[in-house]
This record gives sequence, structure tokens and C-alpha cells, in this order.
Amino acid sequence: MTELDKFDFSAGLTPDVFRAFFVHCYRHGVSDIHLQSSGPLVLGHHGRKVRASAFTLDHSTLLLLIDSLFSPLVKARIQGGKGDDAALQLEGDSQQRYGLERGERIRFRANFTQATIRGINTAIAVTLRVINNQIPALNSLGLPDPLYQTLAHLPVEGIGLVVGPTDSGKTTLLSSVYQHHGETDLNSKVTTYEDPVETLLGGPNWLLQPQQCEIGRDVPSYAEGLRLSMRQAPTIIGIGEVRDGETTEGMVSSALSGHLCLGTEHAFSAGHAFARSIRMLPPENREPLAHDMLELMRFIVMQRLVPTTDGRRRAIQEYVLFDDELRESLRQHEYTQWASLLTRDLACREARISDHVWKMYREESVTEDIARSYIGTSEFIKRSQHHVR
Repeated sequence: MTELDKFDFSAGLTPDVFRAFFVHCYRHGVSDIHLQSSGPLVLGHHGRKVRASAFTLDHSTLLLLIDSLFSPLVKARIQGGKGDDAALQLEGDSQQRYGLERGERIRFRANFTQATIRGINTAIAVTLRVINNQIPALNSLGLPDPLYQTLAHLPVEGIGLVVGPTDSGKTTLLSSVYQHHGETDLNSKVTTYEDPVETLLGGPNWLLQPQQCEIGRDVPSYAEGLRLSMRQAPTIIGIGEVRDGETTEGMVSSALSGHLCLGTEHAFSAGHAFARSIRMLPPENREPLAHDMLELMRFIVMQRLVPTTDGRRRAIQEYVLFDDELRESLRQHEYTQWASLLTRDLACREARISDHVWKMYREESVTEDIARSYIGTSEFIKRSQHHVR
């Protein structure tokens, strides 16, 4: 029995009981809540899956919960084979409903899909991402000093990318950067474009509160948001996800006009992120825009959250800090080679994610299974043959 599976459902599987359960999950550091037709409640906690109920959730009960917690329109879209995304916000009041203090607010991002699960052809799967409103201080993240200094003292213009897979802490890291500059630089003006808005920025130490715009609600697209922000005199433009050519071109254009653009991207290495950004550009303009991007790029940070032997997770980073020497070195080669050259440089410095995980394995901070999953079995065997643990 753990704290995660001690929640009392004896009052029934009602919407309010589930709202209180979601608050319980938030209090215990859960990252994801998984609900499936005819399945138990399962939680994501420090990179591990934990069963949180002895019972299974009846399909009809799950449908009623979706109606009550979200809306019948969400259910209709799911059953129409379209899937859906929605946000859920819970707020405390004087009665401390759901276990929230008055004025306390927590938020979740939900994804819904219909699937075949345990023989049910029209089963429903719901995944709720718990959005942590507690933004850690930038100096509390344990970043390597060169990276910390870069993020704490941002340039006035250019491009910076934080990359990695889903649930690698990209949003948390960038939120810490935004919050740091909003609280320490009275001249800062932070404008972000997100899909959806996740961590709520701002506070009493900001002179000008941040503007967080949601795609589809406040602006139609990232590209249009970038266009609008050019007239708003921001010091930092945040891009929730650089995921298409139009957004990439808009980011380059904004940076060329003297703005600082920070964004996230799904990529499995710093080199891959650079290559992916270039590949998203239109073929007819790819080479000149790639050279513009090289001039504008200030940093690429790849982050992973690695499960450790103490039952938690540790954030590790591989990163490239761009300076004149690196740019000049890359200019000597075709732009199509830049990504592999960056990866080779990281390998020579033993600064890749796999190098950090190998070191953690040697220090007995991660298990062999975890090390193999991040390094790759063949590379793990090769390293093991050359080292005695």
C-alpha cells in the first residue's frame, strides 16, 4: 500500500469524488492519470506506472464522468471517432471543496480516444496530464553551470530551443526561465503562445505580467501569434511547440527582426533538433533560412527525466551553446552536415544523454534496465566490455 492508492472511494464513483481524487494525485506529485473502460485507475509517478484502485472502472461510469467533468460534446467527439483534447480546472472555495484551499487552483490537460481495450471495441481511454503550478527557481534545477549562466543571462535576440520527448520537463524548464526573467528584470515583457496554456506565469514580482495566448482560443496558430507579437515589443517570445514549417519560418523572421524566441520541439538529441528544424523549412528556401538559423541559434538543450534507484527521476541535459567559433566551424560544411557534426562533437566530449546515463549507471544511480533503455543494448554491451563497473 502506498500513499497513491490510499484514496477513499467509499462515497461512490461520483464526479465530485473524482475531483477530490484528482486533487489527491496533484498533492502526491502524480504526472499523469490514466482512466480506461473496464480498467483500474493507473497513475504516472516519477516515470513509473502505479495502480491506484482495487476496482475497475465500468465503461458506462466512465461515460458519465466525461459528461459531468467535461461535457457531452467531448463524449460525442470521442464516440464519433475523432478523439478530443480538453482542459479541466478545479478551484477551492470557503468550504474547501475537493481538498483545495480557498483561492487555490489546479489544472489538468486531458486527452480522449476511443479504442479496443480488453475486447471492448468502443472502449474509451482518458489521459489527464497534471499541470504543476509550482514553478521551480531556475537556480534550484541543478543545471550545469555553463547552461545555467546562459539561461539566467539571456541574449536580447536570437533563438533558443528546449527539446526532448513528451514528459521530459521541457515546459517546466522554460517556465523557470520565463519566471526568472520576469522576476529579476523589470524591463522584461514575456509573451507566450501555447496549445494549451499550461503553467501559469506571473506574480507580484513582475512589473508587466506575462501574456499567455492559447492556440485556437486567442490566436489561430503559432505563426499568426508570432506575426502579432512583432508589434507588441516583447523581450521574450515563447513558442509552445515548433512543429511545422510556418512556425519555424515565423520564429526565424521574429529573431531576424531583433526578438528573442524560445521554443520547445520534439527531438531525440540536440543535433536531431537542429536537423528537424531545417527540414521543416520549405525546400525552395531551406538553405538560406538554414544559414539564418545558424546565425540566430543561441542554444539547444535536450532534456530527459531518468528514473533513479531512489524511486524518483533526475533531469539530465545534453546541450549545445552556439558561439562564433562553433558557427565558423559549421560554415565550412554543407548545412545538411551540421546536425551530424554537432552530434559528433557531443560524443567526443562525452556530453550526450547516453554518456550521462552511463555515468549514472556506474554510480549505481540507475538500474541496468534503465541504462539499457536510454543507451541502447548494443551500445551498453560495448561500453560494459571496456569498463569494469
